[in-house]
Amino acid sequence: MSEEFTTNAHDLAEAAKLQAQLEQDSGVKSSSSSSSAQHQYRIPSVSIDTGAYKYVLITALPPNNKKPEVFVHSKRGAQYHRNVAEPLIPILQQGGYTDIRIKGGGRIFRCDDDNIIKIFGYSYGFGRADHALAKDVVEKSGKFAGYAISWSNDGY
Repeated sequence: MSEEFTTNAHDLAEAAKLQAQLEQDSGVKSSSSSSSAQHQYRIPSVSIDTGAYKYVLITALPPNNKKPEVFVHSKRGAQYHRNVAEPLIPILQQGGYTDIRIKGGGRIFRCDDDNIIKIFGYSYGFGRADHALAKDVVEKSGKFAGYAISWSNDGY
């Protein structure tokens, strides 16, 4: 299992600041969202590091599309859930995504030896993610075909 970190007042403030910035940014539409350079590569909807790590569930509107995409990302070594979200947000923004929202967080345990993924827990800074939705996104990505994927609201 990964090292546990307890959320502190500074992390809660930083998570709130990140959420407020995203709220502010969602009201400002990018005038360059039609740029062909912005969609040079597809941003993966799922990125799960091997082991047990924090994850975030993020939604964002892709350029020239009315339907939000959902992203499930975990990150080895992230002390706090915001440390998982922070590197993904500028990538989405540079890709022309708008209305970026951090919908919550939790933990993901990925074991390649046993072909299992367990989604559980919650984030103090962003709240509990919809783990059923996260499971659906992971399954639909096709990256983990043959894995037994489960979710639970139990645990931290």
